[in-house]
Amino acid sequence: MIRLFITLPVTVALIIFAACNQAPVELSWLQWKWTSSPGVLALLVAALFYATGSASVWIVVLRQIRRARRAEQELRTLRASLPDTDAPARPQGLTSAPADSPMLKAYAAAPVETQPAPEVAPAPEAAPQLPKPPEHS
Repeated sequence: MIRLFITLPVTVALIIFAACNQAPVELSWLQWKWTSSPGVLALLVAALFYATGSASVWIVVLRQIRRARRAEQELRTLRASLPDTDAPARPQGLTSAPADSPMLKAYAAAPVETQPAPEVAPAPEAAPQLPKPPEHS
């Protein structure tokens, strides 16, 4: 969408420039000379730069696609090489602990006791009243 906000005004400006500059002019570059309108030259240069930019972006995108496919294939290979042992399910709070961790063994051996939540004193209903300032007469 952002590309559209950049490309559309530039394209419209180039078309307006080409429409306003239709008179043939003698152009030269190094030893070459030719007659053309500046508007057509501007459109040709813009089309050349647009095609060059698009090609360079596609080169980068294709590289990233190839890298992603290679990584996905490697992931499939690694997943296929994992052993199919059914390991016992871990307790819910210790999913990141290593399997031979003493903490995991102690947690699995001891029963879990839940403590009741401490009671909280109710909040006062109204804020304390401040004394009124003395009146001046």
